[in-house]
Amino acid sequence: MKKTQTLSELWKEKAKQNSRTIVLPEAYFSKRVLDAGLLASTQKIAKIILLTDNDEFISSNNIVENEYLKVVNIKTHEIREMLSSALYEKRKEKGISKEDADALIQNSVYFGTMMVDLGLADGLVAGAEIATAETFKPAFQIIKGKTKDTKISSFFVMTRDDETYILSDCGVNINPTAEEIVEIAKLSAESARVIGGLENPKVALLSYSTLGSAEGDDAVKMRTAKELLKTQNVDFVFDGEMQLDSAIVPSVAKLKAPNSPIQGDANVLIFPNLSAGNIGYKIMQRFGGFSAVGPIAQGMRKPINDVSRGASVQDIVEAIAITVLQCE
Repeated sequence: MKKTQTLSELWKEKAKQNSRTIVLPEAYFSKRVLDAGLLASTQKIAKIILLTDNDEFISSNNIVENEYLKVVNIKTHEIREMLSSALYEKRKEKGISKEDADALIQNSVYFGTMMVDLGLADGLVAGAEIATAETFKPAFQIIKGKTKDTKISSFFVMTRDDETYILSDCGVNINPTAEEIVEIAKLSAESARVIGGLENPKVALLSYSTLGSAEGDDAVKMRTAKELLKTQNVDFVFDGEMQLDSAIVPSVAKLKAPNSPIQGDANVLIFPNLSAGNIGYKIMQRFGGFSAVGPIAQGMRKPINDVSRGASVQDIVEAIAITVLQCE
């Protein structure tokens, strides 16, 4: 990344090279999402599919479809029946009936998620008008993890001037086990490279204890996660358990963890539970003046991302670009 180039600019520049298709299920009831979709398509950040439930949507919004912009009516489009049948086949063992599947596919998020599942779109962005649970519930049921053992988690990209940190998990897992912390750390290191622009992730497993200075469930959990990571052939630097100052302040690291490979230069911060992670990112944002982008899902078979209900048009465009970069 060029020193004068922001992360947002980097995301958009890289996304333009990928030519991926992103579906926006809230386009017909959120002007912000509609405007973001139009902007992303105009700038060729992604090929955009706008979902709607009415035939007047195109004319009332003066939309001109082209290679980078398509509109799909979830009530009348020819793929509707195919998506409903595919959803039934996918969920029938969970007790869903054909009637249930047909009812669910009338929901634009389920419709869009099935488009992603069947390869009709590469990713989905929602959340500007609906709750996070409404965005992720279809994804957890349909898309699921990259493997059956993958622990889906989330991360935030925190930036201030030339500082960038990846924080995880701040939005999904309430109290992950040591084994799950390992998976979250590995996914976060990869996200640091792909999304954070950090070529050399340095992962700190955070706690209220530094390298055995205190005991307790969370300290032991993070200590155990470090030992488990040692048995795996990972390609990033890590250490733990560590207090935050030991992880990011070199002078403190010299006193508390002089032999740590991180040396107070951590850029990926892994929290022991959701309370710590969620509070941590908000303290950085509100008291520290950091910009927060996220929560961004990681570990899904195909990318589904949630934006804040306070997200601006530019925030949604950034989420679209990030989703493109997560496509494989």
